[in-house]
Amino acid sequence: MEYAGKERKILSCSPEYPADKVPPAEEEFRDTRYWQDGYPFSRATGSCHVFETLYRLPRGRWIVRQWNRERPGHSSYCWFEISEEEAHAWLERCGYTGAGQVTTRRCVFCGGTDGLEVPDVENVCVSCIRVGALWGLWDPRKALLEP
Repeated sequence: MEYAGKERKILSCSPEYPADKVPPAEEEFRDTRYWQDGYPFSRATGSCHVFETLYRLPRGRWIVRQWNRERPGHSSYCWFEISEEEAHAWLERCGYTGAGQVTTRRCVFCGGTDGLEVPDVENVCVSCIRVGALWGLWDPRKALLEP
């Protein structure tokens, strides 16, 4: 995480969008996951406990919704603003390209932009799904599970 350890003004600790503090988001970018030792890990945070969603606001502002589930049965949320540079780094880690006005999804394994039409599988192309399934590295059923 590029912004780990930085002092942040917390906008909200609610799971709901902080509409009373920020304007409506223009675009939402979901965290992407990879599987390791049977657990989903966040590409944004590198953790199996902390997941994020990035929102682009008007006038180039960006906010993050961080979902922490370190204790079983307990989740906490945190909303905070990040810089444009931090947002672009976040998008790159999660497999998005062309951050800003036009953003294109890209496969997090091969970097390609074709074959991403598989519903509910985030940023992994059809070719990488087939190769991963063939070698036992990728279980498409796990990709459909929410973290």
